[in-house]
Amino acid sequence: MIVKFRAIGVLMITALGACTDAQHPIDQQLSRLKPVVVAPLVSLSWPAGTLLCPLTPYESALPGASPTAQRVNAFLEKKRFSGDEGHWSLVVIKPAPTGEAGIEQLIFKRGSYDIVTSRQRLGETAESVHVTFEVRQCVEVNEARVLVTRGSASARKLISFGTEK
Repeated sequence: MIVKFRAIGVLMITALGACTDAQHPIDQQLSRLKPVVVAPLVSLSWPAGTLLCPLTPYESALPGASPTAQRVNAFLEKKRFSGDEGHWSLVVIKPAPTGEAGIEQLIFKRGSYDIVTSRQRLGETAESVHVTFEVRQCVEVNEARVLVTRGSASARKLISFGTEK
């Protein structure tokens, strides 16, 4: 009888471990994209008007003093979030009244690509940048595009969130 419970326990732990390794749909999409391309984000379940705000590794707040940045930064500060070398994150802001309502943060392991959030840094490090692509601090999900390129100093993919003109 004890052997059966151990076997069931091992199966449950294995199943839970498999669940934690599952990639989020955004991470799956970004991992599969090949440079150089501007691509839409597809099959996302967030409602129209939802904002996507990426944070690079080590970035713990959105830059600037816009109302969106202030709202997100208050949320991140309350969580005591601190960016680190091995992760990037995406703050998702669903259309909601005010405060923390509708804000969530997705944290991703740094995989085969790096997130770039500034046009200047993208211009300095990328092999090529489409003239029709505009990097955005936060982008509405229904307008969201990602630019996938390569770093000029490395073979890693660089990904920026923004829109197409």
